[in-house]
Amino acid sequence: MEKLRSLVFSIFLSLTIHFFPQIVLQSHASPNDYIRHPARSVIITQHLRSQSDPQQVHISLAGKDYARVSWVTDDKTVTSKVEYGKMPGKYNVMATGENTSYKFFFYSSSKIHHVKIGPLEPGTVYYYRCGGSGPEFSFRTPPKTFPIEFAVLGDLGQTEWTVSTLEQVGNKDYDVFLLPGDLSYADFQQPLWDSFGRLVEPYASSRPWMVTNGNHEIESIPIIIPHSFKAYNARWRMPYEDSRSSSNLYYSFDVTGTHVVMLGSYTDFDADSAQYKWLEADLAKVDRKKTLWVVVLLHAPWYNTNIAHQGEGESMRKSMEELLYKARVDVVFAGHVHAYERFTRIYDNKADPCGPVYITIGDGGNKEGLALQFKEPTSPLSLFRESSFGHGRLKIINETQAHWSWHRNNESNPVMADEVWLENYARVSWVTDDKTVTSKVEYGKMPGKYNVMATGENTSYKFFFYSSSKIHHVKIGPLEPGTVYYYLLQVWSVWRFWPRIFLQDTSKDFPRDLGQTEDGVNFRTSWQQGLKDYVVFLLPGDLSYADFQQPLWDSFGRLVEPYASRRPWMVTNGNHEIECIPIILPHSFKAYNARWRMPYEDSGSSSSLYYSFDVTGTHVVMLGSYTDFDADSDQYKWLEADLAKVDRKKTLWVVVLLHAPWYNTNIAHQGEGESMRKSMEELLYKARVDVIFAGYVHAYERFVNLSLTAKGGTRNSNLESHCAKIKKFRGAKMKRIYDNKADPCGPVYITIGDGGNKGGLALQESSFGHGQFKIINETQAHWSWHRNGESNSVMADEVWLKGLSTSRECWNILNGQESSSSSIIGDEL
Repeated sequence: MEKLRSLVFSIFLSLTIHFFPQIVLQSHASPNDYIRHPARSVIITQHLRSQSDPQQVHISLAGKDYARVSWVTDDKTVTSKVEYGKMPGKYNVMATGENTSYKFFFYSSSKIHHVKIGPLEPGTVYYYRCGGSGPEFSFRTPPKTFPIEFAVLGDLGQTEWTVSTLEQVGNKDYDVFLLPGDLSYADFQQPLWDSFGRLVEPYASSRPWMVTNGNHEIESIPIIIPHSFKAYNARWRMPYEDSRSSSNLYYSFDVTGTHVVMLGSYTDFDADSAQYKWLEADLAKVDRKKTLWVVVLLHAPWYNTNIAHQGEGESMRKSMEELLYKARVDVVFAGHVHAYERFTRIYDNKADPCGPVYITIGDGGNKEGLALQFKEPTSPLSLFRESSFGHGRLKIINETQAHWSWHRNNESNPVMADEVWLENYARVSWVTDDKTVTSKVEYGKMPGKYNVMATGENTSYKFFFYSSSKIHHVKIGPLEPGTVYYYLLQVWSVWRFWPRIFLQDTSKDFPRDLGQTEDGVNFRTSWQQGLKDYVVFLLPGDLSYADFQQPLWDSFGRLVEPYASRRPWMVTNGNHEIECIPIILPHSFKAYNARWRMPYEDSGSSSSLYYSFDVTGTHVVMLGSYTDFDADSDQYKWLEADLAKVDRKKTLWVVVLLHAPWYNTNIAHQGEGESMRKSMEELLYKARVDVIFAGYVHAYERFVNLSLTAKGGTRNSNLESHCAKIKKFRGAKMKRIYDNKADPCGPVYITIGDGGNKGGLALQESSFGHGQFKIINETQAHWSWHRNGESNSVMADEVWLKGLSTSRECWNILNGQESSSSSIIGDEL
């Protein structure tokens, strides 16, 4: 009789779980006292392959240079092996692994395989077959170096919303998929785990999926089902051992300069718990000088202004928040609340520029619908919130910049509804006569209120009888985009850090060979009288024209301070910065290197004389015309490696600055850039550089019109001989060059050495002036040159450019594919 009662109770419990799972789940969810948007139907994905063929295939990272392939087979005699290689159908490596299965009431799982493969090369597509039969799959390993892009979404489920959200994720490339809990929403109905695995297989088999657990993975009932996470642990095997965790419910991994921590919201987390002690040790091992980004995922949000699940993450926050704050975690992602919300940087319920950005993204497509009600009034800590399904993308550009965007699921297509640049740094440089002054900057968002302080380095130098004052360089940040910062050195000044939003107009201002003459002052006056705003100031050499007279460096610094203290100035060196005499003054660029500290280390350069940086979807390369540049030189090797790292699918514009022009029809300085051109031009051409700016020649010249005669009297026969060809390419004006020939896939060359130098003008369009380069979007940019008209500037030249990154024909040429010249679209819009 007792056995019969037990059997009846088991059957009743199974039916209850199957038809009314919400009743059982109430022990793990807060009261349903908030309104949900109507959900869509659950989709059951059927198994259409043979019993021996793999199904539910997914990839996860499994330690440095390794990945784990997981799949399920109905046939329990299938071997747990993976064959793989770099060519379709050619598998030159084979690995074996482990397998498991589990029982859940009357449900018995199929055979679950986990096989670790590797070592694998970064940024490489591998083709693989599971268990020796069935279809071929392929996946791509993450890149070795930045940039890297994560797709992020939580509370996924398997509804019609899930399908459309995943399709939108898959329509745009990414490197790693992050999921902060609530995967299948099986809720005790184990066949739904199988259905979920089949639904996500097209995505999870082609990119690594890294997941943590949510409340819908618990699946336990006291006494009856005492062991939590049974199905989750069996099916989604994460690399916890590699991070010395004792549980699959919390772990960490490293990928492309980023340390990612996955925490368990439903595992003990107090100070005496195994998870707390593991997290403390894990974060202590992270060297932030080498690992530039730390990202954390968990399920129940620590900060939340939605009525749903209020306070459910509070205990965990109180226990662990200080660990994350001290480790300077950059961003914390959570799920659970079925809505999207982004907070400012926070620590202990207060805005704190050194705390993480908190983002809730529990809107993948779950079966329960959306949480529509937010608390009012809106907390000043909450910057954006919306109840819609969607997904997010975290693109880490380099060591200091990352871009976050949230894409609303708008039925047939995603709409980017929110974005922010998470990290922005700047360097403040200044000089003090008093050498006891500390190299520190205090700054904040309100005049006179400086809530952040940063310290840095300082230097000085001697030059004959001249001894420089104390030169300070302090790196500040992270800085929020679109924000005015007030900062204190000796006296307070204003500096504005502009938004890093690609699709907004982005202009860079270009004066060259500036000097400190009356013409330079007139140029400055033009700014004061209403020059259009700009984001970054670029100067390719010949700054102060000190020419060994070191006090002129000080004078120049004071002259440009009103402008250089308000916008970032990025410079490279010219011949007037060399300042060396053999034997007597053997070290070149002594004053320049001491005074103008550029971020060369961040781009892997060993010299301040050449470097690169990324800003607003644009890769800017600053080259040194007076530093070795032949194929065996450090500069050449650095440039080759730097350009190779640029992913033109993600970085749409590449701009280069140097001092001595490679193309020049002016009599002045004829041929002085030729040796460098012969050495490096091919690297720039293959990288599809869009535009190259130069100085040196004290005039303005853009290679656009067919007027190849310099007013001084000579003609460039090499270029003139190709004038007819440009009609074939463009049917319009010449703009792009490669190897002395018109080439629609080469860069646009512009000489603008007319900032206000003391040497006067070289006749061509020989006027002092400046240029503005405005990048409008991924494919369009506008260049304009403004003549210094004494009291006001006059726009004397302009042209619209189309970026080369999206020119299929130009890339086909590089790949050895035929492409008709006439099919290459010109720049004119």
